[in-house]
Amino acid sequence: MIAQEDISLERGLLPAPALREDNFSAAARYIPERAHALLCGDFYDVVQTEDSTVHVILGDVSGHGAAEAALAVHLRVAWRTAVLCGKTQFERLRILEKILVDERADDDTYTTAVSLVFPPGGLSVEVVSAGHPGLLLRSDEEIRWIEPRAGIALGLFPGYEDWTRTDVSLSPRDSVVLFTDGLIEAKTAPSTRLGEEGLLRLAMRHGHLPGQEFIDALVHSAASRAAPYGGLADDVAVLHLGWITGR
Repeated sequence: MIAQEDISLERGLLPAPALREDNFSAAARYIPERAHALLCGDFYDVVQTEDSTVHVILGDVSGHGAAEAALAVHLRVAWRTAVLCGKTQFERLRILEKILVDERADDDTYTTAVSLVFPPGGLSVEVVSAGHPGLLLRSDEEIRWIEPRAGIALGLFPGYEDWTRTDVSLSPRDSVVLFTDGLIEAKTAPSTRLGEEGLLRLAMRHGHLPGQEFIDALVHSAASRAAPYGGLADDVAVLHLGWITGR
């Protein structure tokens, strides 16, 4: 009975994208590394505000235990609250860092995060990275690796705040793919990880697939390559994001 209640509790804490309109698509894949767990230290959320702007967060709390999963829930809920209160991207990151520092059990715990804002119109996305990996940009013609300038991860040097905004131009049919480093850190040989180039090759191989199928194929391919070397050894979260208008 207790185990069932724990599962119900974790399921209730999983993110549910809050899209007000049907003009934006947000597909997700979320895989905790811990056995029998539904939550992990990776977290994400998607919120569309009344002005049709879409706000996105993807983060990764260092570590793999239940404490990190609980902290990730705190951060996700705080981020959504900050969005609904009209805070800017930088203000949201400051709030997350303060909560992280106040709530972490270990001073060495940190969080990488990437914050995105999709303004209405679908022609750009504003990216702020706090120590997070890059992203994939999908278009009709190609898939490209984009590496926004990454500031310092949350909690490493509290208050340093060297984050900057990168504006990425979009075409009407473009999509953005975000992921945590559990995907690119997958071992594909005894001393080799998948890495950015390996992920890009997998992405191009599956580029004909629609959003949810695309990210499912990415994760499955990475896991298959890592299987002989212990499988995926870290939590994984992947998001596929884009405007639907004009597709």
